[in-house]
Amino acid sequence: MLNPNLKHLRIFIEVARRASFRRAANALHLSEPATSQAIAHLESLLEVKLFDRTTRSVRLTEAGSVFLIDAERLLEGLDQSVAALSEFAKTGRGRVTLACLSSTVYSLLPPVLAEMKRRYPKIDVVFLDDNMRGIMHRVDTGECDIAIVSEGPSLKASLTIPLVLDSFQVLCPASHALAKKTRVTGADLTKQDLVLLRRGSGIRDAFDRGVERLNLKLNVIYETTQIQTLLGLVEAGLGVTVLPSMLCPGPTHLGFAVRPLSRPAVTRKLGLIFPPGKEPSLAARALAEVMRHTIGAKTMTPPPGVTKI
Repeated sequence: MLNPNLKHLRIFIEVARRASFRRAANALHLSEPATSQAIAHLESLLEVKLFDRTTRSVRLTEAGSVFLIDAERLLEGLDQSVAALSEFAKTGRGRVTLACLSSTVYSLLPPVLAEMKRRYPKIDVVFLDDNMRGIMHRVDTGECDIAIVSEGPSLKASLTIPLVLDSFQVLCPASHALAKKTRVTGADLTKQDLVLLRRGSGIRDAFDRGVERLNLKLNVIYETTQIQTLLGLVEAGLGVTVLPSMLCPGPTHLGFAVRPLSRPAVTRKLGLIFPPGKEPSLAARALAEVMRHTIGAKTMTPPPGVTKI
């Protein structure tokens, strides 16, 4: 089946909005027969009836009402892309909205934003940090131009540009018995009080999947949605936790010990995706390339436990 062209879509939208072939034809500076013929051709291509017509009225069918939503969104996105392209071509200016996991902001974004500012000083980057659920909502609704996400069940497609593998590690007070180990196993954790992020977060879900594969029984005494609260509980000696390496305190935080987790070894793959059905703008493509190049550069040293892809 041949695909409808932009002219078909614009005519369809005008007829639907004005509920009249004559008024739509006048608005588009076309003849009424040409407008009617275009709709008939569109219906033939789609193999579905879009309008119920009488001598007095033109109304969308149920299928036409559904198609109108997609057609309007498609043309609106195209018009925005053309306007952004024109602005970028004329002035080099642009704007890109990046939705990203909160855990990536500290470790990955600063050098990327600095390099972006150096290369494209007239492109404004707005970043929105959130959890996976919030990010996927922004991706699905087109509220962002590009997103840093974690590969997993909530991700409907593969990563467009993989960036890093982030290994999970055990975090405990420096004086804790686990701090004497070079690595900590899941079996070791069954003997400890745990403080974890709440179920439903991408991090907790990834850890739970690893634990469930080995049928381990854990004693979780506290749950929270905030990383700082989690660190405070561990620092107070109320339990140990498991976090991706990007969220673990560095070696300058002497009150904590960070040890690799094994059996299960849990990792998350982080990378970039673009919202489906939305053509990436030049500014979004520029940011993606800068991010890929900057994170992959030999001069950038990732945190311990993080491996570049």
